[in-house]
Amino acid sequence: MTFEELYYIMNDIIKKKGFVNLDFLGNLGHSIVKNQEERIYIEKGNQTQLSKVNMFTFEPHISMPNSKYGYKREDIYYFKENKLIKL
Repeated sequence: MTFEELYYIMNDIIKKKGFVNLDFLGNLGHSIVKNQEERIYIEKGNQTQLSKVNMFTFEPHISMPNSKYGYKREDIYYFKENKLIKL
């Protein structure tokens, strides 16, 4: 699966559940790297396979439509022996 595929799948779920994505860039997470400039994002157009990075976050920033409040949770994932593992 690519970062872009995950982006579309999860944004569809967010919308179907009645929430909106509040991220100012529209992404849902990023790779974990030493230098922030090297991050790649869960975003439209990113054809990188999730398995090609050592670790990545999934951190949707969502709210109910027209709400004053939002929610953001960050989880970190990696692959071990072709299985997705959450830290």
